[in-house]
Amino acid sequence: MRCRTLILLIPLIVAPVYAAAQSPSARSIADKLQFQLGQPHKVPPFPLVLNAAVQAYVDSYLAHSEGLRLSYARSAPYLTQMTEVLREYGVPSDLVYLAFAESSFSKGGAGPWQLTKATARELGLVVNQFLDERRDPLKSTRAAAEYLAQLHDQIGDWRLTIIAWNTGQGMLSHFVQDRGEDFDRLLDRLPARTRSLLSRFMAVAFISKNAREFGIQEVVYSQPTPYVRISVPGGTPLSKVAEATHSQVFEIQHLNPAILTDRVPPDGYDVVIPLSSKVEAATDWGDGAPRIISAISDKTNR
Repeated sequence: MRCRTLILLIPLIVAPVYAAAQSPSARSIADKLQFQLGQPHKVPPFPLVLNAAVQAYVDSYLAHSEGLRLSYARSAPYLTQMTEVLREYGVPSDLVYLAFAESSFSKGGAGPWQLTKATARELGLVVNQFLDERRDPLKSTRAAAEYLAQLHDQIGDWRLTIIAWNTGQGMLSHFVQDRGEDFDRLLDRLPARTRSLLSRFMAVAFISKNAREFGIQEVVYSQPTPYVRISVPGGTPLSKVAEATHSQVFEIQHLNPAILTDRVPPDGYDVVIPLSSKVEAATDWGDGAPRIISAISDKTNR
């Protein structure tokens, strides 16, 4: 039986982790939620829709919950700051779940938001053989937020914004006429890849917002571990950075996913180190000692 379309308009970001498997089936819970929520709220942050296509992804995610659980775990140190960046650009914080739908929140490859190299460079990110700032969760989120805001300014509809995000700005003119269109009819006209992305995004958002209803334990994300940026000369081995800051190489690599080699890029780079680290003054840095830029807040990722 085809699911009745349900619009969910809940403004809070909730990031869940799975508890013991003791909940009812996803289908029965979805039916229960449809009955309970009924009428939409008046001012939606993002018009989430639970239809047959989205429900299929909800069922799939819950049936294979380990992958989604790992995605939530990977996002834990960054989610709070990411949603702050989105709101700063006037982008609904719900759109943080687009990164989950795009990449399962991976920092590898093209990063959480899966920006193309060309788009990333247009938005100010460095992408070359030494650096790929698409892999930096906060820098790439700022770029993604700017791009999403630009698209929305042109098209005026957040669902169509995601479609244009996936198909490219060149297709914007094809979607303007669909503003306010019935969601199921709109999905039917989309390319399969775009239809899948939009449905995955809504499914992840739906699960996250209704964690308890699915027998999922909610997690309150704490602030990320404090850290600082230091300006390090080009060519410096990461092993030397780790040694001089009393850190481990894997810590430096984890905090700096944009660095693609075992050395600081030739032109130098502002390397992230734990706030608790102390820069060893006696270290021979070659071309010059590093200097502390500042303690990290999102503003330093501009």
